[in-house]
Amino acid sequence: MTQLWQWKDKLLKNPFIRSLSVLMAGTALTNLIIVLTTPLLTRLYTPEEFGVYSVFLSLLFTGTILVSLRYETAIPLPEDEDEAFHLLVLSIILAFIVSALLCILFFFIPISKLLNVPELETYMWMLSLSLLGIGIFQAFNSWALRDEQYMMISRAKMTMNSSQITSQLSLGLFQLGLPGLLIGEIIGRMTGSLDYFRLIKRTHKAVSKISAKSLVKVLIGYKSYPIVSSWAALINSLGTQMPIFYLAAHFDAKTAGWFFLAQKILTIPEGLIGFSASQVYLSQAAQTARNSQEHFRQFFWDTVKKMIVIGLIIIGLVALCAPLAIKIVFGEQWIQAAEFIQILSVLYFMKIIINPISANFYVFNALGKQFISELIRFILICVSLFLALEFFVTPTTSLLCISLVSASGYIIHGIFAWSTIKEYKSEEIKHD
Repeated sequence: MTQLWQWKDKLLKNPFIRSLSVLMAGTALTNLIIVLTTPLLTRLYTPEEFGVYSVFLSLLFTGTILVSLRYETAIPLPEDEDEAFHLLVLSIILAFIVSALLCILFFFIPISKLLNVPELETYMWMLSLSLLGIGIFQAFNSWALRDEQYMMISRAKMTMNSSQITSQLSLGLFQLGLPGLLIGEIIGRMTGSLDYFRLIKRTHKAVSKISAKSLVKVLIGYKSYPIVSSWAALINSLGTQMPIFYLAAHFDAKTAGWFFLAQKILTIPEGLIGFSASQVYLSQAAQTARNSQEHFRQFFWDTVKKMIVIGLIIIGLVALCAPLAIKIVFGEQWIQAAEFIQILSVLYFMKIIINPISANFYVFNALGKQFISELIRFILICVSLFLALEFFVTPTTSLLCISLVSASGYIIHGIFAWSTIKEYKSEEIKHD
């Protein structure tokens, strides 16, 4: 028993574990709300409506990469406070510009018809509002990460998700159908961003006045983020979202709806563990890298080992319990989602392990390597979709092919992330 208490004290003193626990606490509460309310949502909305909604979200998450041109990911890195602040301002300005441009673009490109979801055509303008909300949210999230304000991050994320769910439930009671899901999504994104405005204003010390000269300086100084990193991230996002596009276009919206529920359930442990670990890793990696290469190597492998153990336990339990739980909790019309969960479990296990260490590309400014790695992963996903289209006729076998090949892509991505450490030669974190 004494050894157990000593082990617990050791864990609590570990900066990574302590910071991770703060983020996980807020994420856990949010995910608890999602777990409790999703069964209600699946009874208020049909699999077909969720399928169209999933295509909307896939387009949103793909556009998220472009909305601030990846400048927001650089906010935690500069030592100079004023430089980081101007990166924040630049990211928010770009969010307004890019979301407006995309709104205009949607009027000329029939994306909904190309993806076999004509029901979405009337609501494409809503995508720009969601993009603006998530762009502002991401920028402030990186600003809070810089100061290791993990409690602030947890609260803002909880506000965003809870307001989204509450809105979708309320609108679902009025049987609005697809518009209810989309309006709830927009309300959630905007509420989360507004909450960050208030929190930042109250908790952060005063910063210098905005300077046009400083904005131009960071725009040029961090040009590798939109030129290189944005393309790598876009390829990564497209690789993640392409299965949704494929299932909706090649099969139907109902199949995409089952896939969406499977993803939603598996995203809970990924959000609770993988995303929170990614946030902490990025925050601490920049500091650790300034010490020594050996110190960072140890930090890297300690993180990987922790994520393997946690991922095995959590994802394994989800996959094991899925068949019975889906039938009881969500109803008979969603039972196919249980099989999708088991098929996707390998992929999500790899995502939990690899996503945190992907921060190496930013810490060591290895954006070229990141692009090559993402390109390889994207090509593998395209190959899996081609194989699924040519040789597999059912959604289940198609998804199995996509899951296994995509998982191998994450392994390659992890190897590339590790290789950035080997090339690290100085104690200085540089940027172009």
